[in-house]
Amino acid sequence: MKKMLLFSIVINIICLPLASIYIIRKIQFYSDNNTDSKSTYSFNIFQKIKNSEYKLLTTDTSSVVFLGDSYTQNFDVAEFFNSANIKNRGIIGDGIAQLRNRIDYILAGRPKKIFIMIGINDLLNGVPAQVVANGVDSLTMTIKKSSPTTKIYIQSVIPTNWKTYTTNELVLPKINALNQLLNENSKRSGITYIDLYRLFLGKKGIKPEYDSGDSLHLNGNGYLVWHDALKPYLN
Repeated sequence: MKKMLLFSIVINIICLPLASIYIIRKIQFYSDNNTDSKSTYSFNIFQKIKNSEYKLLTTDTSSVVFLGDSYTQNFDVAEFFNSANIKNRGIIGDGIAQLRNRIDYILAGRPKKIFIMIGINDLLNGVPAQVVANGVDSLTMTIKKSSPTTKIYIQSVIPTNWKTYTTNELVLPKINALNQLLNENSKRSGITYIDLYRLFLGKKGIKPEYDSGDSLHLNGNGYLVWHDALKPYLN
């Protein structure tokens, strides 16, 4: 009897941790495969966190502000350019609508320069290039009206071989269309347009040497290229 009891205890000690690991792995599996709800939750919570954080961080007339989505958020601009005056205000998942919604508190300090890269999330979600370009145009008009001395720089969207979430079409032609519109609108409005697209374009999307591993985001070498391209505008 004692042997049976001892045997039962040993089996429980061995099996319970294994069962726990199995259950955790199953939960992780279903969470990882439920990409829509996971992505939506992640974007929403990170947008709220970063937005509330940025509202507390002021800018002034010596500030150079980088606005955008995850491309910008992942760019450690202050360290790359070795300047405390350079402020990162990128938020993962942002599109042009989100950028326009949070521009007021950024303009409160009348920053010296604003660098904008936005549009990839809009295009991936099926927003037409013309709509995104019109939104960027409206954003720049708001900046000019609220902070006339702020110099604006529009940066092209970076290439990727990803497909749209809605129609499963390659997004690259839409990026090309958007960049062309951004370039044309910038020329018409007297705004500096910076073509980063050509620096990162490979055979099928982003060049492998600059790919973080997901065919969308940049690695460190990619950010170094971006940094070098912007140096003439930050001297």
